[in-house]
Amino acid sequence: MPRLIARTTRAALGLAALALAGCGETNVVYAPLDASPWGSGCTQLAVPDAGLGLVTNSLMNSISALDLERGEVRGPYPVGVTPLAENGPHHLAYDPGRGAVFMPLSFPAPALAPGPHAEHGAASVPGVLVKRAACDMRLLGRVDVDPNPGDMVLSPDRRWLYVSHFDLRRALENANDPPRQRSNLVIVNAETMERVRSVPVCVAAHGMVLSADGNTLFMACYGDDAVGVVDLRPAVPTVRLVYITGQPPARVTSPTHGPYSLGLSPDGETLWVGCTVSGALLAYNTVTGQIDQERVTRRLAGKPFFPEVSRDGATLLVPTQGRDELVRMTARAPLTILQRVSFTRDECVQPHQVARGPDGLEYLVCEGAYGGQTPSPGTVLALDPDTLAIRRRYTVGYYPDAIVFATPGQRGAP
Repeated sequence: MPRLIARTTRAALGLAALALAGCGETNVVYAPLDASPWGSGCTQLAVPDAGLGLVTNSLMNSISALDLERGEVRGPYPVGVTPLAENGPHHLAYDPGRGAVFMPLSFPAPALAPGPHAEHGAASVPGVLVKRAACDMRLLGRVDVDPNPGDMVLSPDRRWLYVSHFDLRRALENANDPPRQRSNLVIVNAETMERVRSVPVCVAAHGMVLSADGNTLFMACYGDDAVGVVDLRPAVPTVRLVYITGQPPARVTSPTHGPYSLGLSPDGETLWVGCTVSGALLAYNTVTGQIDQERVTRRLAGKPFFPEVSRDGATLLVPTQGRDELVRMTARAPLTILQRVSFTRDECVQPHQVARGPDGLEYLVCEGAYGGQTPSPGTVLALDPDTLAIRRRYTVGYYPDAIVFATPGQRGAP
């Protein structure tokens, strides 16, 4: 039965040409990577009965696969397309119908100090959106997007891919031209991997979620201190910005709140917005189209990242950084903290995303240490949904960013 398995019998990098120029200069040209040395041309992803988790490793140009049944880590599996460079896979989506995984790759600015957050948003070269076979990570398609791709979502009918761009460099370089500061929403055909439209949305957009019907895309507009509401029904999508304070910030390069991550309630009526500058977590009412001023946190000990809302919509789990915690709180006003779990450095450093697994456990993605700290691999914690006690701890690659799940017999319309 075909399954993800690392193969190292051939060299990872293909040297396409080596030319000697004058004055002793050497010009080395590398063939694009496609990860084929690790693949076998399989057609179906082998998924254990308890499910499989796929996790991006941004500083390793790879993904890891978590066997939720055995508690084992498979991989890492290379997914980059540019050799000798950080390819920075961040978010990802799994399409069981096509047996494909999609992920945007973001290339860092070469002159910046190492560390994903230092580099994120500062690249000057286009990013790449890749489509890979889920069973062996061979390349099925790729398309250039804008510099600094951030989040990516797949439409409910799996026809379209939407890519945001956390393009801080663009905002800084166009300080006297506000329209040019806005980043684009790039729309890609998931079958052909063709870029079909670019829509200017807001300054340094990052987190995104889609409504259940696929008609409305919500975006965290970091520089504008706003929620971007994109109507996807017209031939040319329209954009409305809902400002957190009721008005635009004085300077988009120095936002007050810095909305970065989003989470949507199961009924689709509440959009939760995590702000990494102010540290606030706030609610946007999708029915009224307004920020709910009665549901704004101001006293979280750390900065909120990608939250998860309970199935009944009554509570939510919020990972926080600065103080490495997972916080359970009420989703209705007044927002009340019900439970707070702190982690040791051996357990979880910089929690980034929490997501409910097919086995009913909560999976917390922890980035690990990097930059000025002693580097350490990231981890994924499998937590009891009631007590938040650690059931399992998976060590993955450096700087994991996101997790998605595959279940046995999962199907989808290609």
